Amino acid sequence: MTGAITEGRVAVVTGATSGIGRAVAAAFARTGIDVVAAGRKADRLAALQAETAGLPGSVHPFPGDVNRPAYTEELLAAAEREFAPADIFVASAGQGLPGTVLNSDPSRWQELVETNYLAVLRQLRAAAAEFVKQAEADGGRRVRDLVVIGSTVGRQVSAANPVYGSTKFAVHSLVEALRQEVCAHNIRVTLIEPGFVRSGFQEAAGYDTAWFESVAEQNGPLLVPDDVADVIGFVVGRPAHVHLDDIRLRPTRQKA
Repeated sequence: MTGAITEGRVAVVTGATSGIGRAVAAAFARTGIDVVAAGRKADRLAALQAETAGLPGSVHPFPGDVNRPAYTEELLAAAEREFAPADIFVASAGQGLPGTVLNSDPSRWQELVETNYLAVLRQLRAAAAEFVKQAEADGGRRVRDLVVIGSTVGRQVSAANPVYGSTKFAVHSLVEALRQEVCAHNIRVTLIEPGFVRSGFQEAAGYDTAWFESVAEQNGPLLVPDDVADVIGFVVGRPAHVHLDDIRLRPTRQKA
């Protein structure tokens, strides 16, 4: 990331207790971006803060649940209180669900939609509203970044994982619509679409371990969270007039 773009910047990162979100928060701190790190598990956020102590950027933990409607506004307020108004927001919190339309667990559908779609919609609305307010105050002289973690299954229909994939299809459409709505304010709304990432996400969601290891055998080496964090760092580090708005990254051997 270039110093001109990262110097003095403040980020909010949701889903920072593990996986991609945690990697992004740590990567930002290494490059001098101050971070409000969000997630449900306070102990993991505290560990992240301890591990990043002494880096050019500071990490401030703010535990909570993205499904709670007021949480995003509280995160933005915490960023301003601890550092300065946030000008980067990374929506990384999410969950998976194994199975098809016929054999996935219907008792988990509502929580999946609430976390992967409604909570993301609230994050987008709150962060974009804050960024537009800032831009109107300073004439849009500074670039602001809103980054959303999508998935390759939100672009290509998967009969093996369609319920989870449908939430990503929905989010992808929101991201592009919001990009069009706010780009005139010098706000970059970016979609990141990772393929297979070895991050603990699959285990937490209950995907079959043997299946995932077979995927790794066929497609590996798989991506790791730091790979995705590197891409996000590159995106937010571009000059203000350059926007890489939709990036799909896969393991080199992943076909679909």
